[in-house]
Amino acid sequence: AFAQNAPVAGEAGSEDTTITFTARRMESVIAKGKEKTILIGEAVVNTGTMEIKAERIELSGTDYNDVLCAGSVSVFDESKGFLLKAANLKYARDTEIGLAQNQVVLEDSKNDVLLKAEWVRFDQKQSLVDARISVHILKEDFAARAEFVHYDRNDESLQLSGTPVAVSADGRIEADTMTGTTTMDDMAFGGRVSGTITTKKKEGTSP
Repeated sequence: AFAQNAPVAGEAGSEDTTITFTARRMESVIAKGKEKTILIGEAVVNTGTMEIKAERIELSGTDYNDVLCAGSVSVFDESKGFLLKAANLKYARDTEIGLAQNQVVLEDSKNDVLLKAEWVRFDQKQSLVDARISVHILKEDFAARAEFVHYDRNDESLQLSGTPVAVSADGRIEADTMTGTTTMDDMAFGGRVSGTITTKKKEGTSP
C-alpha cells in the first residue's frame, strides 16, 4: 500500500467518466486485482453532476466505478434536487445506483419531500427510491410512515407497506397497504383500514 499524508487532490478515470477528489490524506493499494484508492479525512469526490462527501471514501473497480463511503456521508446533486445524508454508502458510477444505510435522510427539493429511513436504495437515472425500516415521509400538508416504501420522484407516486400510517389535516389512516402520491386525497388504501377523519364544521350550523 502507498500512503500520502499531506492534503491531496486529483483526477482519475477515462475522459467520459472523469472523477475528481480531495482529502486530507490518501492511501493506494496496487496489488493486482485489488487496486483501490482510499481517501481519508474530509474526503470529497465529484462525478458527473454529483458531489459525494465522507470521512472515508474508497474508490475501486474499472475507472474507479465503485465508491464506498463511511462517516458523515452526504450526496448532493443540485441538477436533480437531490441531497442525501447517511452513515454509510455504496455507489456504482456506471448504473448511478446507490445504497445508503443508517440514519438516512433524503431531501427531494424538486418535490419538497423529506424521507427518513435506515436503508435507502436510490436510482439516479430513473429517479426511483426504495426505503426500508422506520421510513418516514414528510411534506408540508402530509406525513406517512411505514416499514417499506417505493417512491418515484418523477411524479411523487408512493407505494407503502408494513403497517403504513398516513396523516394530514383531514385525519389519520392506517391500512395494510397504501398507494398514491404525497397527498391524502390521492391515496388508495388496501386491506384492513382504520382511522380518524377530521370534519369541518359548516357555517351556520350548531355545534
